[in-house]
Amino acid sequence: MGLGWLVAWLVFGPPLARLQSAPGRSLLRPHRDVDLSLRIAELTATRAAALDAHSAELRRIERALHDGTQNRLVGVTVLLGAARRALSRDPATADEVLERAQAAAESALAELRGVVRGILPPVLADRGLDGALAALVADSRVPCRLEFDAPGRCAASIEATTYFVVAEALTNVARHSGAHHATVSVRRAGDRLRVRVTDDGTGGVDETAGSGLAGIRGRVAAHDGVLTVDSPRGGPTTLEAELPCGS
Repeated sequence: MGLGWLVAWLVFGPPLARLQSAPGRSLLRPHRDVDLSLRIAELTATRAAALDAHSAELRRIERALHDGTQNRLVGVTVLLGAARRALSRDPATADEVLERAQAAAESALAELRGVVRGILPPVLADRGLDGALAALVADSRVPCRLEFDAPGRCAASIEATTYFVVAEALTNVARHSGAHHATVSVRRAGDRLRVRVTDDGTGGVDETAGSGLAGIRGRVAAHDGVLTVDSPRGGPTTLEAELPCGS
């Protein structure tokens, strides 16, 4: 019996194993147009871009805290010390110093809130991506219209990246484009989220001139997304980002 089962296993085992693996091979096989080596290189590059974007964000937060908030808090401490010394000698002067200290503390608090919003805007959690983008558009210095058609929620990191893309794009429009109007369009098509920002400015955007596009490109690439910028001389300028947004 044992010898018979051994012979049967040696004869029928390999064909049955191949038969069992056939559905998996056909279902999991990469598309014939996909170059796996190229795909691995792309993923390696996006991973490096994600790490670079993370390091740049940490440096930005450190600079904002060190150069802004920390200096203002030091100023508050100095003013409070001066007010304490002046309290016994000249109460009127102490009151003036305390008023300056309060103003400095309020400025430090405002800067700290700005840093916190830059890390992960609380408005995303409170109002969702639609409400957060509506707030950005309402605060834009250039008249702007929002077109939003993206039902459901995406991953928090995708929504934060979308918010950052729109915020940075509108900042560039206000600072550099000379535009009179802009449009922000966010649409969801299947498992992809498409973000488009257009303006009627002068165009001619140079990505190497410190316009912030390098930071946007790094954030989008970190999510295996695609960023395209079309900005001919004389305008208009169109920035479009496509990000994965699974159901």
